[in-house]
Amino acid sequence: MDIAALRLGNIGQLQSAEDVVRSLGAMQGQDYGQSLWALGLRTASGRIADVEEALQSGRVVRTWLLRGTIHYVLAEDVRWMLGLFGARYLARQTPKAWQYHNMTPELMSLARKTFVEALTGGGCLTRREMIDLMADVGIPDDRQQSYFTFLNLAQEGLVVPGPPRGKEQTFVLLDEWAPEQRSLEGDEALAVLASRFFGSHGPATLTDFANWCGIGVREATRGFDAVKSSLVREEFDGKEYWLPPDLTPASGALLLPAYDELVIGYKDRSAFFTRYGEIPISTYNGMFYATIIEDGQIAGLWRRVIKKNSVDVEVRPLPGFDVGLLADHVARFSSFLGTPVRVVVKDPPEPGSSKVSWNSRK
Repeated sequence: MDIAALRLGNIGQLQSAEDVVRSLGAMQGQDYGQSLWALGLRTASGRIADVEEALQSGRVVRTWLLRGTIHYVLAEDVRWMLGLFGARYLARQTPKAWQYHNMTPELMSLARKTFVEALTGGGCLTRREMIDLMADVGIPDDRQQSYFTFLNLAQEGLVVPGPPRGKEQTFVLLDEWAPEQRSLEGDEALAVLASRFFGSHGPATLTDFANWCGIGVREATRGFDAVKSSLVREEFDGKEYWLPPDLTPASGALLLPAYDELVIGYKDRSAFFTRYGEIPISTYNGMFYATIIEDGQIAGLWRRVIKKNSVDVEVRPLPGFDVGLLADHVARFSSFLGTPVRVVVKDPPEPGSSKVSWNSRK
């Protein structure tokens, strides 16, 4: 079983950003610019304006969910996913964390009241405007109080990031921005999430699913048991993998954005390093690089450099990878951006280093 090629087969030709998010269940999205391409590359011909329109309209929402990190989800799925993950995230906020951010339950209550008053009736404020509101009622931002507050109130289900205003993040009330919420809870909610995960990430293990959700294996099993009869079981290297019955391997080279589900969606990523050898794809503090993929295998790193009227794609291919294989995907990336794209080849990444310098050039 070629695990990496089968996983690449999950990246199909869907029609819209909503279809992509529905298929994945939730998609990692803390790097806004990179995540737009993560949505775009999974569509047949979508452009960046199409993805941003889905966010502007509220059909797709980008907020803190799984593992306390930012994900894209369908608007109708926010509330039930918060039911699974929000309370446990808030329960992990220790007194030390509150003390570090110089916040108290009383100040959080004041912030909550302030935001409700400001946002009720269709209000939409930028992050900066929200920080200024906090300052007006006596809550400074000298200890990252704003981030702590926004994240907590989002996990409560009060606020949610709204339509981007240029490059600025905005906030709205969840009940007003996405009033039509699907009602799921408990094992039923876990089963829906398991169905979406294995249907879009297979071949994957139960441990992969638990890790992706940020829950224990015992809890993940409750959702998995409800859907495993619809999946195919394969054993490889002593592990059980589960995948949808119609999944076929894929081939080809592509530019995968940082934090992409194809790489980050698994606890064990060794299947991606069998052809070119293993290289660091993240920093010591968990910042993931954008990767070059060939037939599901990691073949190097890349980044984009935005110019006045074009974009440079700076690639660091591993020895043996043919950069020419990226031509079709670079053309797709250019179409997505609506901007000419030029490929610039640089030195390969060093296998033993977790830091990548982009200064050298071939």
